[in-house]
Amino acid sequence: MAFHRIFVIDFAGLGLGEAPDANRFQSVGADTIGHVAASWSGQLKLPTLQRLGLGNIRVDHPLPGVPPIDHPDGFFGRLHMAASDNGRATGLREMWDYTGEIRTRSVFDTLPTAGYPVTVAGPFLSYLQTQDTVERFQLGSNQDAFRVLYDQLYRPASGLATVMLPEFRFASEEGDVGEFGKALMNADHYLAQVMNDMGANDLLILTATHAGDPTMPGKPTREYLPLIAYSPSRPSAHALGIRRTLADVGATVLENFGLARNAAGHSFMNELTQ
Repeated sequence: MAFHRIFVIDFAGLGLGEAPDANRFQSVGADTIGHVAASWSGQLKLPTLQRLGLGNIRVDHPLPGVPPIDHPDGFFGRLHMAASDNGRATGLREMWDYTGEIRTRSVFDTLPTAGYPVTVAGPFLSYLQTQDTVERFQLGSNQDAFRVLYDQLYRPASGLATVMLPEFRFASEEGDVGEFGKALMNADHYLAQVMNDMGANDLLILTATHAGDPTMPGKPTREYLPLIAYSPSRPSAHALGIRRTLADVGATVLENFGLARNAAGHSFMNELTQ
């Protein structure tokens, strides 16, 4: 086990620019983070995410206010959804589901069966409501999500905790670029405390299960999604490239806990530990 605990924060709605198949989903020109950053005229300040390498993901298309840095603390890359549909729960299932010997199974039930507790917090989609083996928290704000995460940081047991931040979806649905930016800056502030409270053998993964450009009429939008990984015990970080499926996140979690045989995607654990 490389990491005793893994914490996943789902910035649900945060896209990084149109995916190669954006034309199939009326998403040509979609760029959630780019449009939000541009609307702030360089005033979007995300020091924690910048420190982790958010700006380094977009060296070919720099973000106003979030330029790349020479030595980011996090491993950074992009995810491309493999699924042929683009619903809000599609990416969530792709990230955590896999085909078992008898039926489709979830990382959320595999870990508890192996003795590792799982906590899930978010605005509950029907998919999450069926995960009976996990500790579940329903919440309606990003602040509530981080409060659950802070509580998890003080639990000693190994396992997985994942929280979905709901405010980006709300802002996206309302077409409110300003609220999206405010939610992003607040999350950046809360994230700094999470990193401060992490243990040396903890792993933090920041990602998104879907994108929702607030300037576009159709939601969700088909975009690349962020992938950032950070641990206090891994001071040397590098790029993770473009991952071809969100299932790589689930595969990494499974490999960490010795359950890699169940993985649907390709783990990037070796890139974090080599």
